[in-house]
Amino acid sequence: MLQELSIQNLALIEKLSLPLEQGFTSLTGETGAGKSILLDGLGLALGERADASLVRHGAKRADVTADFDITQNTPAQQWLAEHELDDDNQCLLRRTLTAEGRSKGYINGLPISVSQLKSLSGLLINIHGQHEHQTLLNSSKQLGLLDAYAQHDSLVEATAKNHQGWSALNQTYQALLASQSDRQSKIELLSFQQQEFTKIMPQEGEFEALSEEQNTLSHAHEIKQAISQVHQLLDDEGGVADKLNTAISQLEAVSEFNTELAPSLAQLNSVLIDSQEIANDIQQQDHQIELDPARLQATDERLSELFGLAKKYQIEPSELIQRFTAINEELNAINGSSESLAQLKSDIDQAWQGFQASAQKLQRSRQQFAKQLSETITDSMKTLGMENGQFLIELTELEQANKTGIDKTQFLVSANKGQPAQPLNKVASGGELSRISLAIQVASAQVASTPTLIFDEVDVGIGGGIAEVVGQKMQLLGKHCQVLSITHLGQVAAYGNQQLNIAKSSDQNSTTTQVNELNAKERIEEVARMVGGMTITEQTLKHAEEILETAQAFAQ
Repeated sequence: MLQELSIQNLALIEKLSLPLEQGFTSLTGETGAGKSILLDGLGLALGERADASLVRHGAKRADVTADFDITQNTPAQQWLAEHELDDDNQCLLRRTLTAEGRSKGYINGLPISVSQLKSLSGLLINIHGQHEHQTLLNSSKQLGLLDAYAQHDSLVEATAKNHQGWSALNQTYQALLASQSDRQSKIELLSFQQQEFTKIMPQEGEFEALSEEQNTLSHAHEIKQAISQVHQLLDDEGGVADKLNTAISQLEAVSEFNTELAPSLAQLNSVLIDSQEIANDIQQQDHQIELDPARLQATDERLSELFGLAKKYQIEPSELIQRFTAINEELNAINGSSESLAQLKSDIDQAWQGFQASAQKLQRSRQQFAKQLSETITDSMKTLGMENGQFLIELTELEQANKTGIDKTQFLVSANKGQPAQPLNKVASGGELSRISLAIQVASAQVASTPTLIFDEVDVGIGGGIAEVVGQKMQLLGKHCQVLSITHLGQVAAYGNQQLNIAKSSDQNSTTTQVNELNAKERIEEVARMVGGMTITEQTLKHAEEILETAQAFAQ
């Protein structure tokens, strides 16, 4: 549940810390007081789109924090653990928004993406808006609502996964089938290319080795001449070795008189040994390097073949073996494509059968819960003043199956006795549609997996005794989960276990919005204002007190 909402510098809110309780909390206040700002702030924390205009005038940034208790929310705990954001069952969502429009999100103090915020928020809270009824006219929304009510997520996921698998196989099959049209010409081209490469037969690493060998053979004379000169300088009479031996003899003769010469003597001996080893190494190199014009010619010719083939195929010589492999693989694939087509066709048929099995199982579940949800919504309609109303969920098969399965949903309603059920958008008036929408939302909320539900003025267009019924339904929902309702109806607000008043105040320099929890006396005054208008009389206060007493008695 949402334990606390803290907001700083958001629109008219300068600083606000709002503690919330379990059960049903009603939020009330005059039009324009800033009730929608609370939802805007909460929406920010939940990952909704950030708008720089929300930052309070004159402030550098807005800051919103939503603190959730998830001790009973296993899905949220698992999500946090999977993303390495868990912190001893703490769930603190935070969002900052600068006046320039830059925003940052945090979960338990760690920076995260906005998409991660939105992903987690779906496990924490569900907001039902006053314009929800407009989306109910959409067929896909209707199907999603039925699936949410049925809570058969595993069936929905299995059907979508099976359809995705079938679709991927079918796309591969169609692409392979299309390639058969020019199959023969491809085989001829690839066979010719294969013959060209087979004739030259490039080897792995061959080009690099030949290039190095050619470089050595073509400069063999210069290399041997340089080696000979270096050997003479190092090892011949009067060379480096002779001079080092002389230097060593000189130091050895006097080293017994000066012990500090010992390190220098040791270094000279080491240099002498190194110079002798170098002389031996380059002499070995001299023996290995031959003046071999025939081998040089053969190397040049082989490199010329490799260069010619690489130039023809517009690649580097070092890439020849890779191209040769690709040609062989593509030719083998085409030659085996007929067998692949047959195997793919078999796989596609099997995948379609798997999809059909899961889609039909999902269809049966939808039919079962469509009947159940229809009856529940019909009952709610009756309690909301539509005594002769009837609600039906009609399921028909799609002409073309998709990832949602094989079903198409249509909500049908009959508002009056004797009238046949017709599509929702053809029957219901604006007021009726609001009540039907509320009945649907309350019915779906009863099985909602999210622990917090928010109703944003969903009781618009409802009044009198019906408003009292709405309040009762909210209070009953509050026994199973946390319910927050923004309302203009005193009869609804009275049923709240907690009532918060949102008010706007101004001084000479600024306007701010505050939220205060109302005590018993303040609740009577607020409900009186809501049911009585601007002028509050003793009679109005008495009426408000009676409304609250009735609501509290219902809670018992």
